[in-house]
Amino acid sequence: MITENLQKLYQQHTGVQAECIEEMPASGSNRRYFRLKGVQSLIGVYGTSIEENKAFLYMAEHFKRKNLPVPQVLCVSEDQSCYLQEDLGDTSLFGMLMEAQKRGGYDEADIELLRSVMRLLPDIQWCTAEGFDFDQCYPTPELNRRGIQWDLHYFKYCFLKGVGIEFNEN
Repeated sequence: MITENLQKLYQQHTGVQAECIEEMPASGSNRRYFRLKGVQSLIGVYGTSIEENKAFLYMAEHFKRKNLPVPQVLCVSEDQSCYLQEDLGDTSLFGMLMEAQKRGGYDEADIELLRSVMRLLPDIQWCTAEGFDFDQCYPTPELNRRGIQWDLHYFKYCFLKGVGIEFNEN
């Protein structure tokens, strides 16, 4: 059913059916990701939480208006359980860090990529707040102490430990 819904969106957006639909690895949420190939390669997303999907769609549109390098959402199903977005390729920061760990360290290209990501963080955190409707956020409109602690633990266990980065937990 999921792939059929994504196929409908693909045809609605491109005018033709996708030639191939491949499920991609999970990535930090319950959303499922698919690469739809054909006249255009697109990423199809299916999420069971409509509230979370709405928050993502709102943020994606807002960040794009602020000229942040995020994939553009191209098409959304009526029930907002599925959407298509630009395919920006297979490279991810997490994957790059894992490869560097396997090699035993970071080369100059890795360090420059990390620097470019870190340069974007202030814009993501502060500049995009202008005109942003925090009531659109999921699961709450504010980031309180509990939410910050949850995010820090998530980062520690799902990112740092995931790529094998050694650190002092104290």
